[in-house]
Amino acid sequence: MFNSSENSDISKLLSFLSQPLESAASLSKQQLKKISAALGGKVFDFLVGNLPESYETRFLVTKYSDFERGQMATFKAKVAAVKRGFGKIPSYFKVEVGGSLATLTFFGKLGMIYCNLYHEGEELLVSGEVSPKSYAVNLVNPEIFRFDEEWKTLLSGYIPVYKNIAGVSHLFMLRTARNLVNILSSHRGEWLPENLKKEFGFPDFVESLMNLHFPHLSADINELNDFKTRWHKRIAFDQLFFFQLGYQSSMISMRTDKNRRIKTESDLSVRVEKNMAFELTKAQKRVLGEIRGDLSSIYPMNRLLQGDVGSGKTAVMVLASLDVIANGYKSVIMAPTEILAAQHYETISKMLRTLPKEIRDIKIELFLGGVSGKKKKEERLENAKRADFLIGTHALFENLEFMEEIGLIIIDEQHRFGVSQRMKLRSKSACPDVLVVSATPIPRTLALTVYGSTEISVIDEMPPGRIPVTTRLVPAENRFKVFDFVTEIIKNQNKKGYWVCPLVEESDREEMKSELKHVEGVYEEFSKVLGDKAALLHGRMKGDEKRIVIDRLKNGEINLLISTTVVEVGVDVPDAVFMVVENAERFGLAQLHQLRGRVGRGKAKSFCALIAGSGISDRSWERLDFLSKTEDGFKIAEYDLETRGPGALTGLEQSGFKNDSYLLAVRHGELIEKARIFTRTILASGDYEYIKFCNRVFELFFSERFNNFHSS
Repeated sequence: MFNSSENSDISKLLSFLSQPLESAASLSKQQLKKISAALGGKVFDFLVGNLPESYETRFLVTKYSDFERGQMATFKAKVAAVKRGFGKIPSYFKVEVGGSLATLTFFGKLGMIYCNLYHEGEELLVSGEVSPKSYAVNLVNPEIFRFDEEWKTLLSGYIPVYKNIAGVSHLFMLRTARNLVNILSSHRGEWLPENLKKEFGFPDFVESLMNLHFPHLSADINELNDFKTRWHKRIAFDQLFFFQLGYQSSMISMRTDKNRRIKTESDLSVRVEKNMAFELTKAQKRVLGEIRGDLSSIYPMNRLLQGDVGSGKTAVMVLASLDVIANGYKSVIMAPTEILAAQHYETISKMLRTLPKEIRDIKIELFLGGVSGKKKKEERLENAKRADFLIGTHALFENLEFMEEIGLIIIDEQHRFGVSQRMKLRSKSACPDVLVVSATPIPRTLALTVYGSTEISVIDEMPPGRIPVTTRLVPAENRFKVFDFVTEIIKNQNKKGYWVCPLVEESDREEMKSELKHVEGVYEEFSKVLGDKAALLHGRMKGDEKRIVIDRLKNGEINLLISTTVVEVGVDVPDAVFMVVENAERFGLAQLHQLRGRVGRGKAKSFCALIAGSGISDRSWERLDFLSKTEDGFKIAEYDLETRGPGALTGLEQSGFKNDSYLLAVRHGELIEKARIFTRTILASGDYEYIKFCNRVFELFFSERFNNFHSS
């Protein structure tokens, strides 16, 4: 049995990790305040929440002959001469290293600052890359400061690279880390049981942090940069364990009776399903069964529904909603955009029109923003109160509390809602069943980490007969071929489709003017050859204006929609057959996959052209090439996770995840199940002292981030 009161080591460690960063590190308070504002105010936030993003190898040079072009070097040097620059002319330092002269070149204001700080005869410590192009030793914009032995130690060997914090230099981050790690080295506390560490081969907590911030040269640099060392795994497991503790504890506390029993497979739902133009796939039936199981349970549903573009999530959402309505409760669908909300309204209204007159009396209401005037707002609210099926956008947030008997809330395209919005929505109705829906597939490892207390349903089967979309990656110099082809099929075959650009209008930034395409410029190009067959669509337009333009495309009044990514979700034009994306490297793979999903919805063969920008990197080309070869959204999400890390996945920036080192846990999916099992074992063990202690650690260090993640 665990007894924390008898373990002075762990008490001392917790005390140190809980200290304010500004009092623990004896450095500039002003700089430490900036770090605290960015990372959190505790020592723990720096040491665990700020693990290095990468590592550089810097060799300690003592002789001039030790320099290698293209390599990072750290060396002691004596200033031999200083030449101040001005304007675009750089400043130069000639420095003596082992009896020979090296050149330090500084561009911009940095050189002017150094010229004022350092003078002939002073000893410096220099660290940076030796230029691969110069015959003599030259370093461009290296880091320099007055020599002392501490800095010499800091800047040689494997050097940690931390996330950038505005107003804080890399060197100050290193100094802070070294200061804290030196104190940490005197501690020996541990919160994981010895038998578990032995079983999984985990090192001690303190040892792990020391080696992650300042690894020994015997470590594998590739493992360090791939986050695959045993020290990374140990910290990842800690994160997973304490998050699972939070998830499983919250599940226990949330299991309250919702005072509502939904009888599923209602006559209403069954009739609508029979009247559908298609039969549900096995995956749709399985997922609908899982949702119905939650609806009929005494506990509130908290479920994530995933499915690729075109997998049939809407049909499942509607059938579940009709079960709730048949039992006398309201169903609410929340969409992030007016376009998607209007699309849902149109689709569901069409489904309900297939019902016999005697059971067709279902009131469906579209609740959008943009309504002005007290009287009109009151009328809209009264209509919503009388509705059985309510579909809306953010305009619903402030009004749900006035509506009674809400049984089911569906949050569609959930990654587009911020954390605070989702929390507010859940609080508006007492114990509603909540179904969050995402058309942006999330890899299983990430889903289990992020949605630990949420049941997950996946529609992993596409409806039969769907024709694959042919995707081609087009270099910038061949753009004209795509332009001519689109013009031809519109003029001669009356085809419809989309041309997507990253910008609405030309950028003011000089370096982007010639690089990025904008809808106004492309519209002007097409207007010359297509006239009024082309139209504009972008986010600056009002909701009504957007819907009118989309309706014109549906009705055949126009053939080409030149748009920003506003067409990513909610635009359903079955006979649209082409999607062209300019500067495709500027978009995430998940976003490109969503855009591609706007075509291929009918029986005609469709294509997607990804036009790369000029000067695209090899890595970006490889990413786009991968997308062009698969239509499986889950494979695309896994690829993004592997190649770019968790922060690259669509929507996580709104959910409290982007660039957060706590996503280290996601990189170690193999540990998730182990952490879940260990957590369940602990909670069922009866060792209340250890459970109490773990809850204390959770509250001290993990609860804030958990609450952000959990509420998403």
